[in-house]
Amino acid sequence: MLPDDPRARARRDRWLALLFGALALVLVVRAARKGGGVLRRNQQWGARFLAHEDPYYDPLHGQREHGPYPPSMAWVAAPLAALPMLPARILWAALQVGALVLLLRMLRRRTVELWPLLEPHVPALYGLALLLASRFLLRDTAGGGGNLIYAALALGSVELALRERELLAGWPLALSLVLKPNLAPFLLFLGLRRRWRAVASTLFAVVVLYALPGLYYGPEKYAQLSQRWAHDVLSFVELDELNSSALVPDGLPPAEDGMNQDLREAVYRLFRPPGDSGAYDVHVVELSPAAASWIARALELALVAAAAVTAARARGARAEWLSALLFFPLALLCSPITWKAHHVVLLPVFYALLCRAFEPGRRARWLLGFLLGYWVVCDLLAKEIVGDALRDWLQAASVVAWADIALMAILIALAREREPREA
Repeated sequence: MLPDDPRARARRDRWLALLFGALALVLVVRAARKGGGVLRRNQQWGARFLAHEDPYYDPLHGQREHGPYPPSMAWVAAPLAALPMLPARILWAALQVGALVLLLRMLRRRTVELWPLLEPHVPALYGLALLLASRFLLRDTAGGGGNLIYAALALGSVELALRERELLAGWPLALSLVLKPNLAPFLLFLGLRRRWRAVASTLFAVVVLYALPGLYYGPEKYAQLSQRWAHDVLSFVELDELNSSALVPDGLPPAEDGMNQDLREAVYRLFRPPGDSGAYDVHVVELSPAAASWIARALELALVAAAAVTAARARGARAEWLSALLFFPLALLCSPITWKAHHVVLLPVFYALLCRAFEPGRRARWLLGFLLGYWVVCDLLAKEIVGDALRDWLQAASVVAWADIALMAILIALAREREPREA
């Protein structure tokens, strides 16, 4: 994979370019042939928004849908609703492929700066990172998810801010947040790195981008939508009895068979029986719902504090960048709803870990072993390999969430390493 011979590298890169082209084609064709998925629901939401109806209420099914998304998702949903289904799917899939290319460009530049000896091997390292994220990538791109796009926007903002383009940096992150606010922890990172202009720019852009759809929908009705959305999300965040679907606000998902892989659900399932969720029972000690929830919140605060200290104390370009990537798994763990498809945002994390694992003169075999184990447990053990029963048990056991904590621990350790001196 990492040959020294330039001719061998050239052959390898040609094959990898062909494979990436094939992957892009497969993603677009696969998305175009999809029957349902989140893109269809986005279109339906957008059509109701354009008609000045309640976009969250689906009259066909007689229930609220898309509750976690803010009203400002109209920036995406309304244009998609204006297109027929097939062109909308092709366009969105092309944007997802574009996000992959944008991430590659940003990661290549960081490789040149932080691991210059690995620059000739960027295509191979990116290919391995795609393999590590393959299960999440396929889930996110199949039905029209936007997590890959939002990750590229957030990382692009961090890159701009760290390169002294702070006023511009706020807009990509703000766009990501008004469409889906789960990457909000990156605002904390920018503040910890004293990028105050980037923070101010982001907050200003969030206000502008959030408010503008209300001019079309009607300011009063848009304010009512916003109030209902904020109330429902806050109620869901404060909920202690997580596996009682009757307590979940309309339009927000209950714990469906253990699918939610956020930290709160992962801890809760260790201390509570599954209730009416249908998940496998993996609890080891039974506590009250309130006690289980408070343990989860305490662990969440501890992880936030660890990430904050790491970011604030980062010295050197490599430590700073690794501490920035730390906020991807942190965001996944802290979000009240985290599906496996959301984990495609870990693609830059996998790439950075591969760079450190293959660093010339400082190869970390233990890190390669961890990444191999991660790929087997979190990617390879799909239902096609292990069957529905074991797949459902792994979901209820939240192996992906616990792996997120392991990724955080590794990034913290690497950010504290002493950087090698230049020759």
